[in-house]
Amino acid sequence: MSVLCPFSTVDYLHGLSNIGNVDQHAVLPVAVLRRKIYGTCNFDGVGPWPYRWIADESDIEVFTEGFRHLVTLCIVTHPGWKPSNAHEKKVNIRPLKDHFVFDPGKPTPQLSRRAVKRLKSAGNRGIFEVIISKPEQQAIAGLYEQLKLRRNLTGGYFDMTVNHFDSITRLPGAVFFRVKDSNDMGAMACGVIINEFLQILHIVPTDYGLSWNATYLMMHGLQEYVRHQGLILLTGGMPARGSAGLSIFKNRWANAFLPVQMLCIVNDRATAAKLVFEYGDHPDYFPNYRNGT
Repeated sequence: MSVLCPFSTVDYLHGLSNIGNVDQHAVLPVAVLRRKIYGTCNFDGVGPWPYRWIADESDIEVFTEGFRHLVTLCIVTHPGWKPSNAHEKKVNIRPLKDHFVFDPGKPTPQLSRRAVKRLKSAGNRGIFEVIISKPEQQAIAGLYEQLKLRRNLTGGYFDMTVNHFDSITRLPGAVFFRVKDSNDMGAMACGVIINEFLQILHIVPTDYGLSWNATYLMMHGLQEYVRHQGLILLTGGMPARGSAGLSIFKNRWANAFLPVQMLCIVNDRATAAKLVFEYGDHPDYFPNYRNGT
């Protein structure tokens, strides 16, 4: 079934100003993020975070033909999308990473004895709730500000602002969750329902919640939510600098994986080649004249 990608709208992308400026398609209600190429008057682009939902063949053409003024354009595709031979002939497609999945139709992962103990303790102390009130949903922005300081995320790709979380509240299918005890908030999460999937965008624990393993109750609550709603839970991939502990935690709650691809579009090959000559060739990154910046 054709799906309108919720992350490609101008309204949503305005909330990602930490990544780039909104660059809208000349005709269609689709946008990307434009970034200045240091030391030049040129720009390149990236698709929406966390990805672009590729509904059909025409979606590829939107990006290969609709943003020719950008030197390059990098688009991450939704988990599970498989390029056809026709796609691969039109654009360079690279495998990016696997995303973690919990499918209620498959066996639930067995937790370790320690994890079971932590979950039971958190369940005895706190509650998992779906948040309906928009003002209560927006409380996640304040928690994320604390998380940014705690994890040194300011100034980088994940330096999301209150505008980002406000734009999520306006997305169709947006859902917010929280875990709290009788004293304070332990964790919040937000995501978007797209077809049969619940894509989690952020899970934000508090210092207080970490002290009593509120994230265990959050993950268990999300699993039960998708089980009752007939959905499949998507919790993203591992960040480039993710810790071993984060990998263990994410694997603990997953029973499947879905691959994510990256469309690597070069519109101006001459300028791209000149930039590689000036800034060096970084083959593990796209565009290769950038080095993760």
